[in-house]
Amino acid sequence: MMKRLSLTILFCLLLSGCIFDPAFDMSSWEAYQTSLAAVRARLGDNDLRRLDIALKYLLAESMMKNGADIQMVSRLDAGESRLSPIVVFNLLKPKIDGKSAAVIIRNLALKLDAEISRSESKLQSPETADTPLEVTAPWYHWKRNGRNEQPAIEFSVFNGGTSAVSRIYFRLVLTTPNRSIPWVKQDYIENFKGGLEPREKRQIAFQPYGDWSDPQLKNLPDAQLKVDIVNYEDASGQRMISVDRESLELKRKIRAALA
Repeated sequence: MMKRLSLTILFCLLLSGCIFDPAFDMSSWEAYQTSLAAVRARLGDNDLRRLDIALKYLLAESMMKNGADIQMVSRLDAGESRLSPIVVFNLLKPKIDGKSAAVIIRNLALKLDAEISRSESKLQSPETADTPLEVTAPWYHWKRNGRNEQPAIEFSVFNGGTSAVSRIYFRLVLTTPNRSIPWVKQDYIENFKGGLEPREKRQIAFQPYGDWSDPQLKNLPDAQLKVDIVNYEDASGQRMISVDRESLELKRKIRAALA
């Protein structure tokens, strides 16, 4: 009887450890800070590393879905450093509220496993049709704004297809001849209000930030801006290019880091 009672107590203790594993409370900024400290206090170094990677990836994913530009490939810290803590809180809230570190890491690992598997299956029978979209006249330059000079990016996109396009995912790379490593590389999303109609051409212009604002880039007479279309969506929001190979490789790296 005593042995059975001891086993029962041990089982309850183990069970209670799982039940009371601290979770993120996103009901307010103060609650988030308190719960974050409680969650981190229960984790060892390896789990802290895995949680940090998971949160940064979830943040980057949220930014992409909200149409912000972000340097996704291998530079998740870059996006986070440009955001205020309150913005980070709001972006992470729907993804981590009420979840423990173990649940967040496990759910992301399962999600990445499924997405990687789907992408790899599609790569076995890749689409042969080329995108009907064309980018022309990409231009990176600096222009005066009051007393200051600021970087600017401009290019045109033409829809040569038969259907309207609602959103385009671009990849921008700034290089110079005889330099193997790009000066700057990032992803950018453009939403087209009312759609980019067939045979329509739009001029896109925006002020980049982050590494694009490095003063040494202002004096690159041979700078070449390359703008590639990574993916695009039709009027219903359906992505028309099945697999973005760079995003797939990023997902593989994040999944390996979560192991």
